[in-house]
Amino acid sequence: MQNRIRAVVFGVGTMNSIATRLLLEKDVDIVGALARSDEKVGKDLGIVAGLDRQLGILIERDARALFERTKPDIAVIAVNSYLEDAQDQLMACAEHGVNVVTLSEEALFPWKTSPKITAEIDALAKKTGATITGTGHQDTYWVNIVAMMMGSCHRIDSVNGTVSWNVDDYGPEVVSLQQVGTTPEQFGEWLASASRPPTFGRNVVDALVADVGLTVVTQTTETRPDIAARPIRSRSTGVEYSPGTVIGFTDVDQVVTEEGITITYQMSGRVYDPHEYDVNEWEINGEPDFSLSNGKVPTQISTCAHLVNRIPDVINAEPGFITIEKLPRLRFRAFPLHTYVK
Repeated sequence: MQNRIRAVVFGVGTMNSIATRLLLEKDVDIVGALARSDEKVGKDLGIVAGLDRQLGILIERDARALFERTKPDIAVIAVNSYLEDAQDQLMACAEHGVNVVTLSEEALFPWKTSPKITAEIDALAKKTGATITGTGHQDTYWVNIVAMMMGSCHRIDSVNGTVSWNVDDYGPEVVSLQQVGTTPEQFGEWLASASRPPTFGRNVVDALVADVGLTVVTQTTETRPDIAARPIRSRSTGVEYSPGTVIGFTDVDQVVTEEGITITYQMSGRVYDPHEYDVNEWEINGEPDFSLSNGKVPTQISTCAHLVNRIPDVINAEPGFITIEKLPRLRFRAFPLHTYVK
C-alpha cells in the first residue's frame, strides 16, 4: 500500500487517547474523531487526548456524516464492551465499507454470545467489503500465547488460567459495567436479571477453543462480586468506596471438550489497592506440563498497542466479522503501518 492509512478515532476516552498518540507515531493519518460527550464534541482531538497540542481535528458526533466526508480506511473503536451496545457503531462502519478494529471485549469472539447481531454485521460487512475485528490485551496474553503453549504439548488434560485487571485503567464506563459501588445485594439482583453474559471470560475461552480446534461438550460460568475489605478509592470516578462495597467481580468460565481437555479461566476485574498489579498466569497439565507467569503485566498500554498493531492485519483480511484466530499472529510494527498493507 503506497498511501498512508486514513483512520477515524471512534471514542476519545482513556484507551483511544493513548491510541491516538500511537497512531500518529506509526504515521497513520487521523482524518476524524467521534465522541458522544457534549464536553468533547467540538474540541480538538489533540487537546482531549492529552497530547498538549492541536491536531486540527475537531471531535464530531455523527459517524455516518464523517465517513461520507472523509472516506477512512479504518475506524479505531474504544467505546463500549458489549456487542448490543456497539451494534449501531459497527453497522455504521460496515454500511460505508469502513474496516474496524475495536476494543469491545465481546467482539473478540462474539459468535456464541451474540450470534444474531454478529451474523447481521458479518453479512453487511461482506457486502460492502469491510472487515470487523475485536482485539486487545486478550488477543495475545489470553489466547495466542496459550494456544502456542498448547502446541508444545503431546497430550493435554487441562488448561487453567488466572488473570486480573484494574478497572481504573479503562475509564468510568468500564468501572460502571463492573458494578463498582453497588452493594452485594444489588450485585446479586443485577446478576440474576442480566440479559447478557456478565463475563467476557466466555469470549476468551471461545476464542481459544476455536483457535485450537476443539469441540465443546459443556460450558459453565460462575460469577461472584469482589468486596472491598478496607476503604478504596477509584481514580476513574474519584469516589472512595467503603468496606463491604462491590469493587468489581470475578468470573470462572469452564469448558469440557470432546477431546478430553478441560479449560478453566478465572478473570478478576476490580478497583485495585495501591499494592496490586495485573496478573496473567496459566498452567497446562499433560505431557509435558507447562506454566506461564507474566509478572506485572502492563495491560493498559499493551491493549492500545494491540489495537494499533492489528490494523494492517484487519485491512489485509477478507471482508466480514473476522475473529483473531483467522488472523496472523500479532507482530511488532517497526515501520509506518501502511508499509505492512498488501
